[in-house]
Amino acid sequence: MAQVIASVFADAMEPALERASRAAMAGADWVELRLDRWPQEQDLASLIGSIRLPVLVAIRTPEDGGLYRGTQHERRELFHRALAAGAAGIDLEHWESWTPSVGLSRLRLMIRSFHSVTGVPKELDRIQDRLCQAQGTVAKIVVTAHDLADASPAMELMQATDQRSRPTVAFAMGRTAWPTRMLAAATGAPFVYASIESGQETAPGQIPVSTCVGIYRAHELSGATTIYGMLGNPALHSLSPVLHNRVFRKFGQDSVYLPFETSRPEAVLAMLPRGRVRGMSVTAPFKERMAGQCHRLAPEAAAVGVVNTMTFEAHGLVAGHNTDIQGVIGALRSRGVMQIEPGSRAAAVLGTGGAARAAAFALLRTGYAVTMFGRSLDMALPFAQHHKVQLSPWSEAALTALRPAVVVNATPLGGKKVDGTHDPDERPVQGWQPLPETVVLDLVYQPRQTRFLRDCESAGAIAVPGAEMFLCQAAAQAELFTGRRPAEDELRAWLAGTAAVGS
Repeated sequence: MAQVIASVFADAMEPALERASRAAMAGADWVELRLDRWPQEQDLASLIGSIRLPVLVAIRTPEDGGLYRGTQHERRELFHRALAAGAAGIDLEHWESWTPSVGLSRLRLMIRSFHSVTGVPKELDRIQDRLCQAQGTVAKIVVTAHDLADASPAMELMQATDQRSRPTVAFAMGRTAWPTRMLAAATGAPFVYASIESGQETAPGQIPVSTCVGIYRAHELSGATTIYGMLGNPALHSLSPVLHNRVFRKFGQDSVYLPFETSRPEAVLAMLPRGRVRGMSVTAPFKERMAGQCHRLAPEAAAVGVVNTMTFEAHGLVAGHNTDIQGVIGALRSRGVMQIEPGSRAAAVLGTGGAARAAAFALLRTGYAVTMFGRSLDMALPFAQHHKVQLSPWSEAALTALRPAVVVNATPLGGKKVDGTHDPDERPVQGWQPLPETVVLDLVYQPRQTRFLRDCESAGAIAVPGAEMFLCQAAAQAELFTGRRPAEDELRAWLAGTAAVGS
């Protein structure tokens, strides 16, 4: 079971104490004081003596991703002062030629670190050999992954390590690479490094202690923990980890769900702990691509040719499912859209991608005559021909002429971008106005109320936020993952309590 180390920059007494106190309240087991910018003349003993958690000290140079610019003599003097003040742990870089004497200190944790701030070097096993030469030393190997799949060597190293004889923490830095910290804990790493809160990271990819402990339950991860996650690009914005990890906890299932943002989903699947992956959510742009990785498709997934869920069964068989269809039907039913006489009313789907096909199929099953609108129609042509769906170029006039009773926006327009930005004025089909009582579902769920929904509601339409579809499909997905279906009202309460909703 891993312990959580909260890493904080210490450059003045009061801020450092306040950060250490928050670390303790959030559930950290250690505080790592990064003394890169600690003034030599300041009293270090008072700081370390006032911290309630055991203190690990580190002083990183720019070559190792740090900020220290003093001399090596001054650096060692600072280490000695920290040990004399009661520091319980010390982190030395792989190139350090000295080891402090422990006879006159309370030192009980010695870490030897290797940091690559440019990429993933070859022969990580040899680097591990060098770091583990001294008995009782924990090896820490940190690489930089420009894509999550680049972290594969570090994950392979973790899976091959006997933690009893060679305790090792290996993970990748980078915006999309932070799930490797949780994966390392699930393969036996003794520590997980976290930040105090967002915006106070000491290295790229740290997540807050509260998130690390609360949502991802770092203290409980072990070699028995099964792995679930989301494959997408982007994926870090998703609220699925919040919901699914809470479902696992509610049902007492020893599992963890992580966001895997990557351009190479097959490589990410291959690097995960062997035999322990049980399920994956799939989002854009991989829904069709990952359908081709499944050994069999459930009927609804086969009907649309895309998957949003993969389950990993016995003997390595992978099954593909599509719970987006259930999500659309459930969201529309929440606003009174029920089964009708086949073909008796028109519906429009904005978009032609995987989510659009799921929405179109859901509307067909409900009885609507469906037209899909898109700027590029070629990708939807086989689906449309097979299911007798009409295709139309992206056009305000054509949508107005159709007079649809139901409209589903299945494009990302109006939602948050990969970089977290959001254009509050962005909407699909500029200028189109729905007729009164038209039901409009926007599959975008961040933000909860898009401009498209607000404009449609102002025109008298019945607006259905994407969060409703998200909840319905997540409940169906959770049932595939756990064998039990969580109550949608409970999921809705969890979602409402998430700060990201409505932002």
